[in-house]
Amino acid sequence: MYKEEYFLKSISESFAKYKEFGARSKKKLIPIHTYITDVLKKIWGEKYAYFSMAGGSKEAKLEGKYYPKNIDVTVMKDKKAIFCLGIKFITSNYKQNINNYFESMMGETANIQVKKIPYVHLIIMRYETPYYKKNNTKTPSKIEIISEKDIQKYLNLIDDTPQVHQPKNLCIFLVDIDENTYKVQKTDIETAFGKDFADLMEQKLSPEHFFKEIENYKNFVAIQNLEDLDK
Repeated sequence: MYKEEYFLKSISESFAKYKEFGARSKKKLIPIHTYITDVLKKIWGEKYAYFSMAGGSKEAKLEGKYYPKNIDVTVMKDKKAIFCLGIKFITSNYKQNINNYFESMMGETANIQVKKIPYVHLIIMRYETPYYKKNNTKTPSKIEIISEKDIQKYLNLIDDTPQVHQPKNLCIFLVDIDENTYKVQKTDIETAFGKDFADLMEQKLSPEHFFKEIENYKNFVAIQNLEDLDK
């Protein structure tokens, strides 16, 4: 189902769109949306409907507990949302927005999950992230390095007692991107953080773990539906 080489290819294509159309354009997310939607289709199957920016489609707009929210990828059955996936591709200026990203994720998660709809998040980060000043978006004034501290808050969140602001599952994928060729590689997290922390990330935050847990949840839903039919 999930294949790293195809995921990296979708990130490279999205980065090319980012360079062509700018950070505010939604076009930069279409290749990633397309790949992730395809993976979810393989997990959930043809009995479900899928809404995202893939294939010229549109994101589903759900009525949350507190405000309506456009969801990056939504799985629906009988016109009812049963699973949501949020995607964030952080291309620059991460450090200045680090707390906003984290708090915003928790807020939008609670807004949806309080409605009894599971919400998972996939976050793509550049290990070496360029920082641009407002008056110069072409040449970075410095390069910021993602640290263990930046990742640890996400580990703390998923290890916490289950609450509505805690995503059902979470993926943090670190990549290295060549600014000229747009080639994308998975960051060597063992070199970046050491073996122990890298092992922890692989066990709890990796795409492989992420999609496996989604598959496990889908199987759980299927079993519950069969039990409901038997009653």
